[in-house]
Amino acid sequence: MIKVLIVDDSASVRMLFAELFKREDDFEVVGCAEDGYSALRMVRDLKPDVVTMDVNLPDCDGFRVTRMIMEQNPVPIVVISAVYSASDAEIGFRLIDTGALAFHNKPALKSENFEEQMQEIILSVRLMSEVKVVRRKSRYRSGTVPEPPASSSIDCLPMPSSCKGKVICIGASTGGPQAIKCVLSSLPNNFPAPILIVQHMSEGFTDGLVNWLKNNTGHDVCVAAHGDVLKSGRVYFAPEGLHMEISAGLKIVLTAGPCVNEIRPSASVLFSSAARNLGSSVVGVLLTGMGRDGADGLLEIKNSGGYTIAQDKESSIVFGMPGEAVKIGAAKSILPINNIGAHLCRIFLGLPEGSRAK
Repeated sequence: MIKVLIVDDSASVRMLFAELFKREDDFEVVGCAEDGYSALRMVRDLKPDVVTMDVNLPDCDGFRVTRMIMEQNPVPIVVISAVYSASDAEIGFRLIDTGALAFHNKPALKSENFEEQMQEIILSVRLMSEVKVVRRKSRYRSGTVPEPPASSSIDCLPMPSSCKGKVICIGASTGGPQAIKCVLSSLPNNFPAPILIVQHMSEGFTDGLVNWLKNNTGHDVCVAAHGDVLKSGRVYFAPEGLHMEISAGLKIVLTAGPCVNEIRPSASVLFSSAARNLGSSVVGVLLTGMGRDGADGLLEIKNSGGYTIAQDKESSIVFGMPGEAVKIGAAKSILPINNIGAHLCRIFLGLPEGSRAK
């Protein structure tokens, strides 16, 4: 059984979440906390497998509570908080820096898709309960992505000399924000190629993600608009509810076509368009995430002569999407998240063996 602790200042929300989790055969609700200090005590005494955390608590906000839990009694934390604006969403991403693994918009009870949103949350909590977390050092603000083994080095990889490198396309889902931040932080701000990203995201979070990454990586990050002409060094995120494609003329094409792999935007749609229109000029990267979106598209990039990278299992929060790509032979390189940025620098900046981007 998965032991879950629910933390929320609203009694009605605590009761609702407890009832919904109790309906699941594999969950046991071991407690409900109405404030931060109660949450700290219950984590210590009840030893839950996973915690759902609200941001706004009456005595001690979610930032401090999350940090203290990860310093004292580390446990996977999923943030569930109401998002009304980009600034609200950005709070969720800031919690990533304190140790939270995932976050979701708190569904409105009268919403038409309430059940669908709750099932998404339940699945996320189930997956996050399996993630191995470690104790944080006091005031440690790094992301939650594990460090690669000391023996893992990008320097031992051969230079992918056959890749012409013009555009980078990235797909990610669960755990993606942490991983994307890690990759972008490893690239210089004058990186000589545009970067297009499809990140599976709960509704209302994309603008917050863009602001968070812009403030934390120094890169020019934006939500893509239809007809945008790609510029080197700029990072384009697919907007919510629309597929993002790239044309042969290096323009963004947004469409409201059918869901692919049960999702829109889909990484496979982006990858397929890049393979079709740009061929060997594309570098495709598939990061942590549940499901299999992006795997087939990554194989198309590889088959068209492009270069392909999948995040490895050890550094993935969920090895679903990259794992499916590995299974079908779509990845030319399988790398720890901390090495992906350095490898991209070697591809696009032509760094010699043993060199690092500065």
